[in-house]
Parts: sequence; structure tokens; C-alpha cells
Amino acid sequence: MSEVTGISKDEICRTLSELGHILEIAGSSPFKVRAFANGSRALENWQGDLVTLVKDGKVTSIQGIGKGLAGVIEDLVLEGESSAEEEIRSLVPESLLQLLRIAGLGPKKVRVLYEELQIESVDALEQACQENQVQALAGFGQTSENSILKGINNLRRFAGRHLVSQAREVASRFLSAVEVVNGVERAEVAGSLRRHRETIGDIDVLVATNDPEPVRDAFMKVDGISEVMAEGETKSRILSEEGVGVDLRIVEPTAFASALHYFTGSKEHNTRLRQRARERGWKLNEYGLWNEAGEALETPEETDIFEHLGMAWVPPELREDTGEFEIAESLHNKGAVWDELISMEDVQGVLHCHSTWSDGKGTLREMIQAASDLGWLYYGTGDHSRTASYAGGLSIEQLAEQRLELEELRKEFPHMTILQGIESDILADGSLDYPDEVLAELDYVVISVHSSFSLPRDEQTARIEKALRHPATTVWGHPTGRLLLQRDGYEIDLDHLLSVAAEEKVIVELNANPKRLDIDWRWGNRIRELGVDIGIHPDAHSTHGLKDVLYGVAIARKMGFTAEQVTNCLDPQDYLQRLKRCHQPEVS
Repeated sequence: MSEVTGISKDEICRTLSELGHILEIAGSSPFKVRAFANGSRALENWQGDLVTLVKDGKVTSIQGIGKGLAGVIEDLVLEGESSAEEEIRSLVPESLLQLLRIAGLGPKKVRVLYEELQIESVDALEQACQENQVQALAGFGQTSENSILKGINNLRRFAGRHLVSQAREVASRFLSAVEVVNGVERAEVAGSLRRHRETIGDIDVLVATNDPEPVRDAFMKVDGISEVMAEGETKSRILSEEGVGVDLRIVEPTAFASALHYFTGSKEHNTRLRQRARERGWKLNEYGLWNEAGEALETPEETDIFEHLGMAWVPPELREDTGEFEIAESLHNKGAVWDELISMEDVQGVLHCHSTWSDGKGTLREMIQAASDLGWLYYGTGDHSRTASYAGGLSIEQLAEQRLELEELRKEFPHMTILQGIESDILADGSLDYPDEVLAELDYVVISVHSSFSLPRDEQTARIEKALRHPATTVWGHPTGRLLLQRDGYEIDLDHLLSVAAEEKVIVELNANPKRLDIDWRWGNRIRELGVDIGIHPDAHSTHGLKDVLYGVAIARKMGFTAEQVTNCLDPQDYLQRLKRCHQPEVS
């Protein structure tokens, strides 16, 4: 049998999904299209060793994967390529796949554009929109045409950026390869990834060693390099097959702390800190810190750099020149350190999780079991409400049926507090999606906007405010509706709505899905000022999606939040009491 190629399961899932899109654009049978789409989801949710499964010839044991699809997967695992994949990719021009990156364009619409207007590229689509050709097509119209033009603008604006989930996966691959090389004393990922930015440009891998050559060799042998862009003794750069640039920088161990601080950034933070050094007549750069006499100061750790400059150590996430200098100086003067920021270990449970009752990929039992395996003590369902028919939204009768299943699951998981909630659509007039008496039967209600994104700012704000003031509202889900690298949030007066949430004691969700990470971290200081409570929720649609909480925790750290400032770090009893506080006056 052939040796395995090292292609990851995630990459194979992406390939299967992409092949399904190509088949749909090409007009293949719906059955074949669904086979690839369902197979991709099934493989994504399956937990186990794929290589072993392939070698044992048991890929079809994964529910949702038939013999034909299993053959494609086996070829990809063992050979790195598949004749079936090549055949499917030949059906349409490769450039058409770029159109799928435009928000609002799915395979069906791309097929119409291709067949009716012979559009094969983003540039051609832009020209067709500017000439009003697209709005004349069935199923499009002027609104769609304007939306496509906006999507093209966003596609170009976000070019060269990557979701943090993808960047972490790439970074881990390269870091794990170099940190085990003999002679390596320290190795870390720096840059915007270390600062927990929501999207990433390039990845910086920093290594401390006195022997650069074997480190460089190990770096260059990592699987998944599409292009070597530069290779030097202490600096190398590659482009990964995912399109992410990765820079390797090798420094002497004595310079590691200074280099780590410098390459972590941000540019604004570094500029302020260098200015602080200059005010003392000192010099600070990536190689070290020198006093006015030109003597190198000992900086074995980053904390030493800050200490020499009269500041408490600033956590990497907060280095954006957004007030951290003033706090760090004040803490140093008091002999204090930064409060410990929230960590994954602090999270006790989550709300807002979808299941097969609506558009989720895991059953309730599977989702709850996965939450239990993560060590969580509570779990809240959050399937879509009835208006979201496109996502299998629950009718009132289905809500009652789900409640019966939850009663049985509570017996199976007695150590967990299992809550029934709903993600209720905020309707265009600001009302919620069920009668009040139905909402009152639920343990909590997440309110979210899923339609009418383009309402004028005042109307959108009034719509959401009305929903925030509804007596049943517990959580405000993905508050701005943004999709990272795809679309900006809708127009709202966010400051006013956060004030309303604080007044009504509504928990504002920090949606941990790496495509959202909504609410934006830049609102962290204002959220603290207003006394708004934050809940980190995964908006999970699969068991794997539950782990997205770690991205939400990273953003909460970037906001400067401790565990005490995040509601789902409370123990179960306190958490239940917090959920009941919404819209109820506190007893003094």
C-alpha cells in the first residue's frame, strides 16, 4: 500500500466541499452534488484516525460517505491526488471558484452568471455589474447587483488576510517542526497571531538557537509549502499551500526576549515603547535594550524590558496602544501586576449551540456529550426559530418535542445543567419569533438579526432596541452581524444599544465562531465602562464547533477581560441566577 501523503482531514473536507460546488456550477445531478456536500460534513464531524481508517478500508463506515466518495478520500490520503478530483475540476474554469468568495454568491448564482453572461472572473463580473447586465438576470435584480459590487470591494479589501482559525493551523505546523530541533532553546509564534487579532496577514515564527542551519532545514521540510520566497541563514520566508506567508527568524538566545517583543508588535505599541526608552536616553530595538552609556541591560524575559522602563509587563494581546501604557505604568508604581486574563480553563459551559433539530450537524446527545467531554458543567441549546425556515427553524410543536428529548438527556447527563433555549430571529419590526407564552417556557432566549441587513441605521437600531427590551430576551447574539473577510456589520448605533443591554441586563454575546468574533474587541473598554456582561458562545453547528470557544476566549483576553467579567465562567448555580436577572430589578 502507498505511503500516506500528510494531507490533513480538514484539507480533504475543504476539497470535497469545493468539488461539490464545482459540480453544482457545472449542472451535475443534485444527488451527486449532495453526496460531496454531505460527505464533507460527515468527515468533518467524524472523530478518529483517518489514515488508519483508510488503510483498513473502512471509510464507508462513516455515515454519509458511500463507496464512490470513499475512493476519492482514499486517493487523497494515500496519493495526494485523485483522478476523480481532476475530472471534476476540468468541468469549469478554475477562476470561477473565486466568485464563490464574494458574499452572497453561491454555486447556483455563479452557474447563472457563467451560462448567461459567460463570466469567468471577478473583474468580468465587476464590469457586468457596472454595465447593469447582472440585474437583468432572473433571480438577481438591482439590489443583488449592488450587493455583488460591495462584495467585490470587500474581497479586494480583505485580500492577503486570513481567518485566525486557518492561521493557527498553519502556524502550529511550522512551530512544531522547529521547536524540537536540537539546539533550539526557545521557539514561539509572534506577530498579530500572538496578539490574538481577529484576522491575520503573515505568520512570524521566532527561534532562539546558536545553530541556525538545522532549524532552517527543518522549516523548509514542513509539509504544505507551495513556494519558497526567501531562504537565508537567519531569515526565511515561504508561502503555504493555504496562501499564508510564514516568516522564520532565528536569533541568538540572549536576544530572544527583545526580538519576541519587537516582532509581536503592534507597530503603534513598539513606537510608544521605543519613545519611552529615548526619553531616558536609552535605545530599544529587536536586538536588546541599552542605557545612556551604551551598556546592554539584561533582558532574559520580556518582563525585564518593561521593568527597566518603569512598567508592569503588558500581556501580548493588549499591545495595541489603546491605553495599556498608562495602566502598566500605574501598576508598576503600585508594585502590582496585570490582572490574570480569562483562560479556557475558566469556561464552565456555553449557550447558543445548534443541533440537528435545526441546521446543526450533531444530534443533541452528540453535542451534549462533546460538551461534557470538554469538562463543561452546563450546555444550552440554541436552535433557530420558526422564521428561519431556510435553517430548519423549529415550530412551536417541535420546541415541545425537543423539550421531551432534553428531559431524557438530563437523566443521561446528571452532572450537567442542560438548558433549553432558542435563537429567536428579530423580525423586521423588532418583535420576536414566538408568542410571549412560548418564549416564557424556555430557559433563555438569544435574539439575533438574520434578515433585513440593509435597513437604515436609525431603523436597524430601533428594531434591535425593541428586541433588547423584550422581557424574554437573555442574550444578544452576534451583535453586529459581521462576517470576517466577507462583509461588514449592519449599520447601527452600537454605543446606544450596548447602553440598552446594560440597562436591561441582557448578556452581550462574544460570538466565538472564527468567521464572526463578534463583538469587535475594540469595544472592550466601552463595554467595561457601561457594565455590560459578556458571554462567550460558540454558535456551534457541530461537535467540532464547540471548540471554537478558544477563539472567543482569545478575543476576550484582547479586550482585557478576566474570568469575573464573562458570564459563562460562573459556576452553574450562579449562572442560572444570572440568566434570571435579565429585565428583573436586583434586590438590594
